[in-house]
Amino acid sequence: MEDRIKDFLMDLGFDLVGIASLLDFPPQSSRERLIRWIEEGRYADMVWMRETAEVRLDPRKIMSAAASVIVVALTYGKERVNPDLKISRYATRRDYHRVFKKLLRKFVKWAKGKLGGEYFIFSDSAPVMEQDISVLAGLGWIGKNSLLINPDLGPNLLLGGVLTDLVLIPDDPFPHDWCGRCTRCIEACPTGAILPDRTVDARRCISYWTIEYRGEEFPPGVNTHGWIFGCDVCTDVCPWTSRTPARANPHLRAKEDRFLNLKPEDFLYMDEEEFRERFAGTPIMRAGLKGMRRNVLAALKGKG
Repeated sequence: MEDRIKDFLMDLGFDLVGIASLLDFPPQSSRERLIRWIEEGRYADMVWMRETAEVRLDPRKIMSAAASVIVVALTYGKERVNPDLKISRYATRRDYHRVFKKLLRKFVKWAKGKLGGEYFIFSDSAPVMEQDISVLAGLGWIGKNSLLINPDLGPNLLLGGVLTDLVLIPDDPFPHDWCGRCTRCIEACPTGAILPDRTVDARRCISYWTIEYRGEEFPPGVNTHGWIFGCDVCTDVCPWTSRTPARANPHLRAKEDRFLNLKPEDFLYMDEEEFRERFAGTPIMRAGLKGMRRNVLAALKGKG
């Protein structure tokens, strides 16, 4: 059964597939890391992270009969579509939420017909500890930059999967931590957001400020260092990024041309209709035109 599941998902085009059991989830180290992150307020104003902590620690609160997790990954590559834009690479691809859901719905339809069982799809769209589950499923280790790192594909990965009530034979957890003594990501982070316990303090994180923060202006002291959506510094300096393919998974490539010949200043002059027409189906929609204008103005001010 496990081989049939993996073969079907790989045939759909996923780059990685693994299976984990929920029998002893989460590991104590994962539990302690999340609780400490919440208690110290590292979630900034993303209060849903605090409010869903108990659910993250017990996926059965999402699906009471869940016994196993099938986790999948897509690489968004290391190619920068437009070097003039300080926009995180993944955001110049197709909206991964949509890609994962479309593909995983095909899997669920097949699985219900061939294997039976019930399924719950997630793709950064539910309070699931995707990275910790991915380690249990053998896909890689959590790096010092807090990202899942796969030894063949590096850290430029997007994760999703399904909870299921099927009792599946799990893969062996990934046994290594191949960050070793390397601390390049911690040292390179321009705001000191990456902490020694492999978490990120959102209160300092450029990605938080340029994507999740909803204020009209940034508070005094916030410096986005020219980034206008997300930040790639910790993956740029990671030695394992050398293993990442240049091109994104084909499922993610369809929107890349939207960012060609685009300059940061262009966001200041387009209207809502043009913004939606150009960026619909990309992660940029998360910030919206209002957020992108705020980010661009802050970046231009920083240059001045």
